[in-house]
Amino acid sequence: MTVARCVPLLALALAAAAPAAGADIWVTITAPREGEYAIGEVEIAAEVVARAEVAEVEFALDGRVVGTLVQPPYRLRVDLGGQSIAHRLAVTARDAEGGQATAEVSTLPPPIAADFEVELRQLYVSVSRDGERVLDLNGADFTITDEGVEQPLVTFARGDIPFTAVLLIDASGSMFGDKIRAATAGAATFIAGMKALDQAQVLVFSDQLLVRTPITDAKEILAAGLGGTEARGGTALTDSLFVALQLLEERQGRRVVILLSDGIDTHSVVDMEQASALARTSSALVYWIRFARDADNPFDDGGVTMTSAWRSSQEYGRQIELLTRAVRESGGEIIPIRRADEIAPVFLRILDELRSQYVLGYYPDDRRGDGRWHRVRVKVDAPGAEARAPRGYVDD
Repeated sequence: MTVARCVPLLALALAAAAPAAGADIWVTITAPREGEYAIGEVEIAAEVVARAEVAEVEFALDGRVVGTLVQPPYRLRVDLGGQSIAHRLAVTARDAEGGQATAEVSTLPPPIAADFEVELRQLYVSVSRDGERVLDLNGADFTITDEGVEQPLVTFARGDIPFTAVLLIDASGSMFGDKIRAATAGAATFIAGMKALDQAQVLVFSDQLLVRTPITDAKEILAAGLGGTEARGGTALTDSLFVALQLLEERQGRRVVILLSDGIDTHSVVDMEQASALARTSSALVYWIRFARDADNPFDDGGVTMTSAWRSSQEYGRQIELLTRAVRESGGEIIPIRRADEIAPVFLRILDELRSQYVLGYYPDDRRGDGRWHRVRVKVDAPGAEARAPRGYVDD
């Protein structure tokens, strides 16, 4: 969202357009303008004039390259995050003869009329009808309530928005054979489908963390993390989920965890109560691809008989209940599968959902910073359509 702010036209022109010294190429940032208030999702728009053919136009946010375009229109959506801070946007155009020009603008944080900073809440919402994505809705079709109070929608976007995803792959002994091969192949299809601004990380675990790649957009690095994976050992699911959520905490924009596991946690030190609490504060979407224990009742976790020196069968059942709650509260989904050959299609289904989510932004009108849980509901005004969204957040 951007809010216009008056600035002198001369200063605006000098800041937003810059020719390269000795080169016949000019670039102008037309949106946002110098000194505008900006937060959340914004579109950077640039115009380029050059005597030679334009080779590429590079976009940067606060000194970090966030995208490159090779043909007009030169427009790129970026996520400034929900914090009320200033940002520096830069666009660099290069021509085929080596000429280069850069334009820069600064955006300002929106004024806050309170003693504490009010962050924009962004909800990533999936809408479907009879199992099919609904892609033609507008902001007016959605209603958000926060603690039962309707909230004005201040930002709205739809379609392909970059994400950072952690692919959390169970490689315990029970995944031996076809399961682990299908799991790594499915994760590889997800990686192959990522776009230029998407980033991911691969974590492969059993009773310990076996593989950890960096968070990167380099598909070859992510694919290498899946190579040669062998199933062995026990299952430290909760420990691994906790690590994944921690790694995503510092990331801006849409954060996603995709957990693939077929077994009950047997080796974690972290309790699912702790992981569930971290999931609430992280605002990450959590998807759980799980092998169903009962093909006819995939969500029936009754009758857990496993016991150990530190947990009873009832406590193991409670761990599954807490994980189930964390997934559903996040706005993600539990996806039961029965055979290994279902894994790759499910990864592609999740990728398709991420490509078609709506992003709704609002400023909560009752923020106190007291750490309490705010219940959030999203309703969609479209016949037969259902919305799946985060069910709340921690007011911190």
